[in-house]
Amino acid sequence: MFPSLTELDFQQAYHAPSASLGDIGHRIGQLGRTPDGSLWRLFKAGADITNPLLLPGCYDQPTDCTAQITAVGSETLKVTETTCAKDLYKDGSIIIGGAATAALRRFYHIGGNTKSDDTYTTLSLHHPLVSALVATAWATMWPNRFRDVRPLNAAGGFMSAVCYPMQTVTATYYAWGLVRGPCFGTVSSTIPGAAANDRLIVVQGSDGALIMADESWGKGTPDSQQIAGYLIPRTGGTYACGDQHFMLQLE
Repeated sequence: MFPSLTELDFQQAYHAPSASLGDIGHRIGQLGRTPDGSLWRLFKAGADITNPLLLPGCYDQPTDCTAQITAVGSETLKVTETTCAKDLYKDGSIIIGGAATAALRRFYHIGGNTKSDDTYTTLSLHHPLVSALVATAWATMWPNRFRDVRPLNAAGGFMSAVCYPMQTVTATYYAWGLVRGPCFGTVSSTIPGAAANDRLIVVQGSDGALIMADESWGKGTPDSQQIAGYLIPRTGGTYACGDQHFMLQLE
């Protein structure tokens, strides 16, 4: 297990992306904090990130499976999975259903998994089962959200932003991405702060640019774009053009 919080200096947080995980950290999803209190996550790029001022997202999708009969207290669990590589679900999560009562349905954190034998994979869990599975049960599992981070785009499917690299990252390379703290972003429409009460900023799902919340939620056909954060500086008056310096609030 890696420490729950790693103290980073700014040089470490902005370290050039590396093909080797060990060059910049210990584990995908590792949480770091810089001296200003900003929070960062260590991630792996699943495709080239070429624009450092657009927010990328989690590309992985859920896997529906069937959990096998397992005793209470077990820290391993066999589930149906026909194709996965070893540790595809490392530091991911699983929800197990099918229990007699809803109160027994539980969310578990995955420590790792075996390579599929073409029918099953065996998960190791970070914490033991609190109730026995006396029959097979439906389940859904998710890989670590930082293991395959890619640019947001309409062709790639519906994605949510998970971090902000603020530098270009080559596919399969590792880097630190900001998840909470001050930063600067590209806007797709109105610059935030150009009018009164224009402070809340959301992520445009088609490309990862910033857009004012009222332009997303308050339009004729409203949508539910993801919250990015809020505008930091005072605007208006002698600085009426607005600004793009904002407080990122992904976590």
